[in-house]
Amino acid sequence: MSNKTLFEAFGVQSPNADTTKIPVSAACKTGSGTNWKEIPFQFEFGALRRILRNLDQQHPIWAHGPSGCGKTELFIQIGVRLNRPVHVISFGEESSLRELLGTMKIASSTAEVAGGDEKGLASVAKALWTLARRGLGLETHFQYGQLPLAMQDEGAIIVLDEFNMAPPGIAAQLNRFLETGSVTIPETGEVIHRARDVAIVVTANTEGGIDDSGIYAGSQAQNGATRSRFAFIRIGYLAEDLERAALTTRIQDLDKVMVAGDKPFSALAVETATACRALVNAGATSLPFTFRNLVNFAGSVKELKDLGDGFRDAYFDGLSPVEQVPVNEVFHKIFGIKL
Repeated sequence: MSNKTLFEAFGVQSPNADTTKIPVSAACKTGSGTNWKEIPFQFEFGALRRILRNLDQQHPIWAHGPSGCGKTELFIQIGVRLNRPVHVISFGEESSLRELLGTMKIASSTAEVAGGDEKGLASVAKALWTLARRGLGLETHFQYGQLPLAMQDEGAIIVLDEFNMAPPGIAAQLNRFLETGSVTIPETGEVIHRARDVAIVVTANTEGGIDDSGIYAGSQAQNGATRSRFAFIRIGYLAEDLERAALTTRIQDLDKVMVAGDKPFSALAVETATACRALVNAGATSLPFTFRNLVNFAGSVKELKDLGDGFRDAYFDGLSPVEQVPVNEVFHKIFGIKL
């Protein structure tokens, strides 16, 4: 991988340099192996240049943008092309420090001593009851959570996905990690240090402040101490020409789909996506039209050979009746078909 040029690996061109002659390793540290598969992906040079610089310097990145614009997949595919492992840790309103750092577990040998063969809670209950009768002590061990395990993987890119949903307590633990490069396990007092070249990336729907739009319910405002530690990169949906290129790369022979008018189907599909996203931004609908929706729409139309049913499958039937009205108008304007 380190022998590839920026153009060969990422397909990008710079207005100021010849990317066909710049090795990837000159732009960012590369690794010795990745845990993801490479898929076709469209990179935007400006954002990529900033991301590679910050990854190379181990400067934490806060990548924010609309839901479904490909933030997480962007960093996975960058990691693949850098030949580095990528660990994605997802957050929600119910996320806990135990999930992040780990927790004490009854050792498997304890259950074996108890002679239990049930699974889950039944196994634990039987083990405790048997051990109590025999007067045996419990054997426990600490099971590391996702963050300590990822931290110890040399060269890893750790993606904290949808971090805007994380409770404040988790943000406090992240502050320590960003400041010292280590985390402390509360139950054991053990200090876990990050391995060499480990980088942190946060993906979020907001820049860390309050979501004034109301689109991203559950978003938590992060304090200034947390936000000030990051390089901020806004990730949006791809420009229409790039998104169309990504779509036709993902689905072969897409423009053999016959549609009325002079424009090919791929261009009309991307135009539909752009218009639906504008409705979300205007507050007329609440369901983001992601690149995944676009791929599903195009793929369904190609397979079903029906524009309306393909769009219903991919997006339309996921809307409320009120939201369907403006989307139906968009679809009719672009394809001349009412749903």
